[in-house]
Amino acid sequence: MALTSASTISDAIDQYSDNLSWEGSPTKAVLALEAVRFLLVRRSQSGGISARNWTFESLAAEKEKLERYVSATGTTSNAARSRFTKGRAVTV
Repeated sequence: MALTSASTISDAIDQYSDNLSWEGSPTKAVLALEAVRFLLVRRSQSGGISARNWTFESLAAEKEKLERYVSATGTTSNAARSRFTKGRAVTV
């Protein structure tokens, strides 16, 4: 799901919650990063929904981790590529 200007805080929280296990998945990391950025842009000092609370300091730290991971793994199209460390010549 891509968040837009018409998205709500609840949409962003849902997207973030759906991608909490982003380590090892560039696709999930990009979606989680998008949700964190959305929440930081639309922020007050803190927030909460249904007894779930957060501070924006913790979101900023999570944003930095996500940005480092996404930067290291590249785009989702790059993540699908196999990386070889050793090759063997094919003879016909």
